[in-house]
Amino acid sequence: MENKTGKYLKYAIGEIVLVVIGILIALSINNWNDNRKNKLAESDYYCRILEDFQINEKLVNESLEGITNRIKISKKIILDLNKTPNNKSEILNDFLHALRQNVFVPSNITFEELTSSGNIKFITDIQLKNRLIEFNTFLENTLDLLKENRNELNKRMINFESATEFGMQEFDYLENELGKEIVQLLPSIEWTNNKNDKTFLKFQDNLVFLVAMYVRKKQHLYNLKVEMEEPIRLLKNKKCE
Repeated sequence: MENKTGKYLKYAIGEIVLVVIGILIALSINNWNDNRKNKLAESDYYCRILEDFQINEKLVNESLEGITNRIKISKKIILDLNKTPNNKSEILNDFLHALRQNVFVPSNITFEELTSSGNIKFITDIQLKNRLIEFNTFLENTLDLLKENRNELNKRMINFESATEFGMQEFDYLENELGKEIVQLLPSIEWTNNKNDKTFLKFQDNLVFLVAMYVRKKQHLYNLKVEMEEPIRLLKNKKCE
């Protein structure tokens, strides 16, 4: 009986050991599989974030090019305005082109997904993670500054006592919509040829303000472009699978 009990005990212990080993192997396989999935997810996020940065880099370059062109138009208008006689309709339509603004809307979907879902934990590169967080803060601040810039421009540029005396009906798009019959009924004041006219003085002042705000906008975007350089460099060192 003692021999049988000893055998049964050894057998039971052996079974327990086998079960424990089996559980440990299963856990190890699961952990390995989870780690593999996490690495794949991390690699995918790196690729997607890099794509967002590359899109934003292109958008910044396009915005800078557009602003440079509008500054050029604004400076031309100031020169044309001070040449007499001049063509008011031509000056106003150039002004409309100078005033048009493209709103910079960055692609930040991947980082927002990472933070909102809690998947930021997948980013194991601490240096890169910190730079992404810092950049996102910088991006939000830049967007606030650009919005403030845009609001200041919109508030000031068309703030004249009379839209018709200013000549808004001579904007090509509005003139086409109103038609010649209506346009002829509206006042046509050649204030662009009178350097002492209050509208002339205000318009010229607004053009200088417009150039100043565009220069400021260029600086904000240029700073953003510089801030993007290190995250892009770090992301390019990662392997995309």
